[in-house]
Amino acid sequence: MRRPHVCLLATALLPLFAHAVTPEEARYREAFEAGYQAALEAARAAVAEGRSLEALEAVVPATPPATPAATAGTTTASAAATTTAAAGAAASEAPREPREWWNHSSLRYPLQTDRWRHGAQLSLTFASLDGNEKGDIYRGNGKLHSRYGRWTNELSLTLDKRDTKYAVGGGNERDLFMLQESLRYDLTPSWYTAGGFILERDDQSLISRRVTGLLGLGRYWIDDDRFRLNTYLALGFLDERYMSYVRNHVGVDQRDSALGYFYQTFDWKLSPKWGLRQGFRLMYDLSKSDRYELDPINSIPPGPGNPRGFERYRAYDSTHRYRTVAALDFDYSLSPTSKVSFGLESRYDNNPWPGVKRRDNVRRMTLNLMF
Repeated sequence: MRRPHVCLLATALLPLFAHAVTPEEARYREAFEAGYQAALEAARAAVAEGRSLEALEAVVPATPPATPAATAGTTTASAAATTTAAAGAAASEAPREPREWWNHSSLRYPLQTDRWRHGAQLSLTFASLDGNEKGDIYRGNGKLHSRYGRWTNELSLTLDKRDTKYAVGGGNERDLFMLQESLRYDLTPSWYTAGGFILERDDQSLISRRVTGLLGLGRYWIDDDRFRLNTYLALGFLDERYMSYVRNHVGVDQRDSALGYFYQTFDWKLSPKWGLRQGFRLMYDLSKSDRYELDPINSIPPGPGNPRGFERYRAYDSTHRYRTVAALDFDYSLSPTSKVSFGLESRYDNNPWPGVKRRDNVRRMTLNLMF
């Protein structure tokens, strides 16, 4: 005999089970799962590229939203599609921290600005030199970057080993040492102020020590995913100490001057793999420096006891000295954290030491690694 209360209970629960498997609910769940999987793939891509996940938190809901009431056959599916599209739009419009975040304003990409952020960069360069001397350059460069809030610090060390040959025969090995320290404060998403110092030793330029101090104002004219244009204008000071050749032949031990400094960079992402970088740097002495010529009276001509003789130089005029560095590089991305670059660099000095050409050209190939 069938029990009446059991039948009544089954009849009452039947609509609940029927509601759990309605087509509208199934379509909504499928749409939600598709959106969740898309957000998960975006998070995995961000981890692979070294980007922050904070911008993706809004894309992955902690709990599924409540199921909307199905008043028509297509109402629930349309609402689910709208929710998924809105999540995708939020993911694309959310601010993403760029891979080389130290080259961008902290206010334009406001991720992780409330705690320390660190990064490192290592570059290994092989270059050929053409100008005053011909030969090869082996260069290593390391940079450490730190950011907290609007402050960004960069510490850079460059070491060169130059194996050069003179046009008239013979050759030697010369070294370059450069230590740079800079501290930047972002005033707005476009404007910043920065200061720092550069410590150098350059055997090829006969400089035993050069100290440069700078303080100025910069601006990002363009700063987006494809283009970046940055300029920096500063005032500073320059103090140079010279090697024995300059002291003995020219009679100059050291000189100092106030300095005007201009720096400009342009970056263009040509494709996901290829990029172009251009840079220009101008150092202009605000104090005049002497120009020199051979002094025949005080020079010693070559003779039996001194086959090479001994040249001395005298000042005949003065001018504002300036130096420029122009560079152009093409980058090819090997992975999210490495790239290889091919580039040209030209250095110009309008008032070099006697017997030194004004321009040097460098062709280089560089491997860049980011950590």
